[in-house]
Amino acid sequence: MPLTHKHFTGLLAAGLLGSSCLHAYDWKSARKELSPQEASIAETAALAAVGDLNKLAPAFDRALNSGLSVNELKEVVLQLYAYVGFPRCLNASGVLEQVVNSRQAAQKGDLTGPEAQPIPAGTDRYELGKKNLEVLVAGELPSHPPVFIQGTDTFLKEHLFADIFARGVLTYDQRETATVAALAALGNVAPQLQAHMGMAMNVGVTPAKIEGILAVVKQAVGRKTARLGLKSLQQVVASRE
Repeated sequence: MPLTHKHFTGLLAAGLLGSSCLHAYDWKSARKELSPQEASIAETAALAAVGDLNKLAPAFDRALNSGLSVNELKEVVLQLYAYVGFPRCLNASGVLEQVVNSRQAAQKGDLTGPEAQPIPAGTDRYELGKKNLEVLVAGELPSHPPVFIQGTDTFLKEHLFADIFARGVLTYDQRETATVAALAALGNVAPQLQAHMGMAMNVGVTPAKIEGILAVVKQAVGRKTARLGLKSLQQVVASRE
């Protein structure tokens, strides 16, 4: 008998989700946890992460039909470059531009959306990034902790969590929805995926919604990849119990 969504959540909490249960998991019910806009953010992020440009164009079209604005989708693409690199980001940007231009020619009347906000002059970008990251991890962090490659700490705080996260346009939960979808689609980045699943929960993305994100990844990228994501989610939920 197929697992219900509620049954799966219970198994997650109990740490009892085995491979046979994953085979029977009710992906359709999980996807229903997401709004059309949330599902579109997850879908476009996942496809951009793996570079499937043929599927990405209709996904952007669906995203605009769902009510997401042009600037929100631009921000999803920009957010991803920190996780999947500039080549995938630039390719996705080119696809989005083509879709937007085509829809403008057809007079679709898409929303432009809010503009990104610049960081005020004189702002300590490291401390701003640390403050933003503290919201995501739901705890205090030290300034300039010693790490093996010191630049990684500096770049993460000053650039990713300051320059990018402080731009506005997307909420933290939308940014984490995109990030979880992209990392799950990439595969083989379980530590980062699990970290961002935890961050997503800290800013209001429920485990049920993360299951929905993985259901989108399953449809966009494949069942095997999504199943690995479910296993990561199981570990995150268990660690938070």
